[in-house]
Amino acid sequence: MQGDAGFMETRDLASRITRDWPAGKTIAATDQLTAAGLGPRVLNAARASGLLFRIRHGVYIRLVEWQQKTPWEQDMLRLRAHALATHGNACYSHLSAARLLGLRVWNAGREIHVSSPSSLSSTSKVRGVTVHRRTVSPEQLMRIRRRHMGIVRLTSLEQTIVDCARTSPFVTAVIIGDSGLHQGAKIEAMLALLDTLAGHRGVAAARKVIDALDSGSESAGETRTRLFIAGMDIPAPEYQVRLIVRGNAYRVDGAWRDIKLALEFDGKTKYFDFKPTDEAIYEERLRERELMEAGWSFIRVVWADLANPELLRRRIKAAMLNAQRRMVD
Repeated sequence: MQGDAGFMETRDLASRITRDWPAGKTIAATDQLTAAGLGPRVLNAARASGLLFRIRHGVYIRLVEWQQKTPWEQDMLRLRAHALATHGNACYSHLSAARLLGLRVWNAGREIHVSSPSSLSSTSKVRGVTVHRRTVSPEQLMRIRRRHMGIVRLTSLEQTIVDCARTSPFVTAVIIGDSGLHQGAKIEAMLALLDTLAGHRGVAAARKVIDALDSGSESAGETRTRLFIAGMDIPAPEYQVRLIVRGNAYRVDGAWRDIKLALEFDGKTKYFDFKPTDEAIYEERLRERELMEAGWSFIRVVWADLANPELLRRRIKAAMLNAQRRMVD
């Protein structure tokens, strides 16, 4: 009977949250929820019952909705929650600025990163927030409008890439930098920023990141594949190669032209983002058929392959050897 009563209480609580949750809000602050009739006692009970998830102190989301979000969507919700809790006063930098700028962020932590010249920042010593004590020059600051967040202060595109290059793991930083080049980041501007930081921690690592950037990589997977191949004792392929077959122009992610071997990274969204699935699959099969009939072979890489580097290394070398033999035959 006690269990039945508890179930009824939870069900009633769930109904109340559904009824009173602020309209149009995915996340809501305590004051917004209190104004809607969901005061602290209700919020505590809802958290204990597994109905609400507290993203950070004073900001909530319905648990079922949180669980349906992808990890990168959850990262953005954490940023939204921080902006809501701090009333938009923070200046975001490093990985947080990269996310706000729409750069590709892979294998990075959940921490919120802000820059502040003062130790009196309201975000000091808050769990999940890293405060970088520094003064960012005005020309390296910007404001953008983000949906659901309004006007946000953050570091510039080049400053953000340099910050990530100094503090993030190499591959993570190169992925961010590659996507930054697609948004117009200038190598010269990033190198100039590094010149002003001579003697600071991470500058040497950042220069290695900048040297490794390539605008030809159009996804995190392509960047990881390129860096993986760069570490092998084999000739580097050309990237984003345009091939003409039977008067048709086709592009491949990479190619060893001398042995007619094409490299493709197959991410799930690669073919289907801009066209209906059936049409995209048909065009991809047609492209591959025409290239193969013209003597090309393929080595395809997917995300799972990158988790087994030794096997991938053997596959690439075998594909190159087979392609070389075909050229001789």
